[in-house]
Amino acid sequence: MPGPLQGIRILDFTWAIAGPYGSMILTDLGAEIWKIETIFQNEQRRGAGPYVHDVSTYFFSVNRGKKSLMIDLKAPEAKEIIHRLVSEVDVLTENFSPGTMDRLGFGYEELSKINEQLVYASTSGFGHTGPYRDRGAVDIIVQGMGGVMSTTGHESDPLPSRVGYSIGDMAAGIYTSIGVLSALVERQASGKGQHVDVAMLDTQVALIENLVIRHLGTGEIQPRVGLRSPNYTPHQALPASDGWIVLAGVKDDNWQLFCGMIGADELAIDGRFLTNHLRTINYDELEPMMFAATRKKTKAQWIEELGDTFVVGPLNNIAEVANDPQVNHRNMIVELPTWTGGSLKVSNTPVKHSRTLGGAINGASKPGEHTNEILETAGFSREEINSLIDSGVVAISPNIDD
Repeated sequence: MPGPLQGIRILDFTWAIAGPYGSMILTDLGAEIWKIETIFQNEQRRGAGPYVHDVSTYFFSVNRGKKSLMIDLKAPEAKEIIHRLVSEVDVLTENFSPGTMDRLGFGYEELSKINEQLVYASTSGFGHTGPYRDRGAVDIIVQGMGGVMSTTGHESDPLPSRVGYSIGDMAAGIYTSIGVLSALVERQASGKGQHVDVAMLDTQVALIENLVIRHLGTGEIQPRVGLRSPNYTPHQALPASDGWIVLAGVKDDNWQLFCGMIGADELAIDGRFLTNHLRTINYDELEPMMFAATRKKTKAQWIEELGDTFVVGPLNNIAEVANDPQVNHRNMIVELPTWTGGSLKVSNTPVKHSRTLGGAINGASKPGEHTNEILETAGFSREEINSLIDSGVVAISPNIDD
């Protein structure tokens, strides 16, 4: 079934991860995406490997369901083409460095004169204002500058750690999609579009909200705490005989019960551990004794025995996540076709609607697969399209019928 954004059309200039991830969210929700791609694009230029079925998994993972138009943005004719496309869309998304779209002639001020209802969403490292505006940034830069890496990793390790996936990129994409959706809602009342400006660094500051308020309220700077919470003990990962579990819900009133259930009655009466505060400040003494107890049984045994009283689950690797029955019941892993004839499994959208279902339906398009369709939809004649193709301003993929 169509998603709730059916009827919304987006002109997508995004590249790499942050921008495409944000527009992919909108695609999964039913929007039609016209993706602008570099002239004569191919899979090797599209993104890194691994390449499966001759397709870049890097590109495929964040560009599913988008229609592809290949165009030479530096050609003199490109400006008129983009202007005509802008008149047919609701949203434009881009994640170039600030000023790039202006230099191309596609900045917000110019395009909003063509379409005053245009929602124009820009994702960048530091935003379109401020002293860092012109600096470049990628995921690891904003993880470092945004405080994330300073709190990630084991407390005994002098080295900071990057979060294991691109949270700087992904968070920016998520907030960009929120910005677009809120601007579309506001447009219903005002009849006007606006510029949505999302900075990757800003999103990292937003995500560490609890750490910010703790510091500004108390002066504390949270250190790395590794596998546990800085506030509650035990609230953490624990070793089993065949891997790790994660545990929460142990409080002062059930601490003795927990100790009995793991076969460590001596901990229940140890004065160093009677309260959460004491357990937290004396954690270095508690950990080896608690670990010795939990290593005596398997993950499945602990989940079965502790699950009715505490919140507990396995610490899964990626293969275990992909095969988890709850994950698959929720249709969070879906198989999509590639344009080369194979298929790839990807993560689905976590947003579930009861009527307008949406979700990942189509894989990433062949480069230039929809050049003809997009231009025709925007009102270009067959003669105009052929002329643009012949002059090399736009391109279609080989073996794609006119």
